Amino acid sequence: MKSVTINDVAKQAGVSKKTVSRVINNEANVRAEMKEKVQAAIDLLGFKRNPLGLALANNRSYSIALLSENSNSGYLMSLQKGILLGCTEQSMGLFLYDCSYRSPTLLTDVQNIINNSFVDGFILAPPICDKQEVIDLLEKKKISYIRISPKNEDSGEFVGFNVTKAAYDMVEYLLKLDHKDVGFILGHPDQESSHRCERGYRSAFKHAGTPVNETLIVAGDYSYQSGIDGCAVLLSQPEQPSVIFASNDEMALGALYEAQERGIKVPEQLSICGIDNISFTNKVFPNITTMNHPIFEIGHQAARLLITRLQNKTSSQLIGGEHAPHIFDCDLVERDSTMHFTI
Repeated sequence: MKSVTINDVAKQAGVSKKTVSRVINNEANVRAEMKEKVQAAIDLLGFKRNPLGLALANNRSYSIALLSENSNSGYLMSLQKGILLGCTEQSMGLFLYDCSYRSPTLLTDVQNIINNSFVDGFILAPPICDKQEVIDLLEKKKISYIRISPKNEDSGEFVGFNVTKAAYDMVEYLLKLDHKDVGFILGHPDQESSHRCERGYRSAFKHAGTPVNETLIVAGDYSYQSGIDGCAVLLSQPEQPSVIFASNDEMALGALYEAQERGIKVPEQLSICGIDNISFTNKVFPNITTMNHPIFEIGHQAARLLITRLQNKTSSQLIGGEHAPHIFDCDLVERDSTMHFTI
């Protein structure tokens, strides 16, 4: 069956090929009656735009790319789903690239992505969003980008969440449960979210007038294994914590595994909590208390912001309007892995 062309639509509508092009590209200054005639012809003939031809004609790929390096699979999956929804809403494609923040070839890798995929713009997940060489390259190439939770929020457009407040609220909740010895597993040292989370942790203790036990702060990297390792270190301390607060849920799940391997009852003997509210937190026993990090919404918003920019629209034309959030707050999700501390 012969495919319907733009010439067929023009003939059916009784207009020029240029007019049809203007209508399907949603250009300004096209009379309403003309749009109706062209749309009626499109619907009658079943015309569909050729994405390859459209890309070649406009020198665009109609795709964006996500650059990420993240050992937290639950976080990355939610982020990707949010971005994909934003792309689907605007008929855009999505490329996924795993990059290593510390790789000596990172800049070359990004350059190759630009040369070989012709993507229209980038979403930069942490810690790639803080790699200044990558930012400089995109600026030099005049390629649009949106960053997720960057260290420097004063430069360029970004979307993120208030992790400092999330950590503060979690520790405040734990202190109200009479937990004073709060074990804390840090996140990845390359990611600003880890440092912000620690600031929230410390700030809550300071505000409560309770000293921080420095021996109960241990290293992590946001991975499940680092949650296991961090829990093992904390439970080997002379002064053991009554609760372990991990900087994300992947590590909280690792801590839960390690505690149960040691025969420690959660939450009767040890409470455990995290941040993110990834899907697995309510699929284990006990369900994990956490802070609901709106990862999906952040990805969705990042995609919409980037695509809006690529379409040369203003933020007020973005779905949700100019007041759509760029920084999201978290809510406490209290589940079975935490309880009031009793001696």
